[in-house]
Amino acid sequence: MRTGGSHALAALVIAAGVLFVPACGDGGTPAGPAPARPTSSAVTGKPAAGAEAPGEPTGSGTGGVAAAIRPLPPAAAVPSVPAALPVPTALTVEALGVSAAPVAAVGVDETGDMDVPGAREVGWYRYGPRPGDAGSAVLAAHVAYDGVDGVFRHLGSLAAGDRLTVAFAGGEARSFTVTEVTRVPKPDLPADTWARSGEPRLVLITCGGDFDAEAGSYEDNVVAYARPG
Repeated sequence: MRTGGSHALAALVIAAGVLFVPACGDGGTPAGPAPARPTSSAVTGKPAAGAEAPGEPTGSGTGGVAAAIRPLPPAAAVPSVPAALPVPTALTVEALGVSAAPVAAVGVDETGDMDVPGAREVGWYRYGPRPGDAGSAVLAAHVAYDGVDGVFRHLGSLAAGDRLTVAFAGGEARSFTVTEVTRVPKPDLPADTWARSGEPRLVLITCGGDFDAEAGSYEDNVVAYARPG
């Protein structure tokens, strides 16, 4: 997470699969001649002159051709595309004095870190679950940004039992109860922070601990966990 515009959250590693296509041949034997191009009769399916079409009786009648034609089976139904689900739009945490802070859908920045909006907004990691859906939904905000206190300035003061609410586009709201607040070194942020399955869990993250002036970032993350209800 960036504070003052340059401090990043713990890096979110995204593995990129690479598909390698082996070269054709065995590397020592030259390829043989290309097969002869099919005749036009083979391309169109029309028998060559003097040959009989499969299933067509000899003679000048046309009934045999009609009998040989088989109707195609009906095409499989095209599955409908599910409608987009409402996204989170605002966060309220009374214990922090946060009321309807705007939530913005974010991804990762050019360094691979989770992107975080300005001081007055909360970032929702849009490639993970929505708050309240199965898996870990991640909301991140700054401690401070360009000299302005961020939404999660006092995240470390939350305690188990504190309540928070996430509002969604369309008017839905989901409530959560804090279960744990901890601080971990950024390299030790648990991998299941980004879980996409399992019990629904909301993860709130900001920077914390000592500030490393040389690196330009805080050494730790403050993490609050909450469950629906």
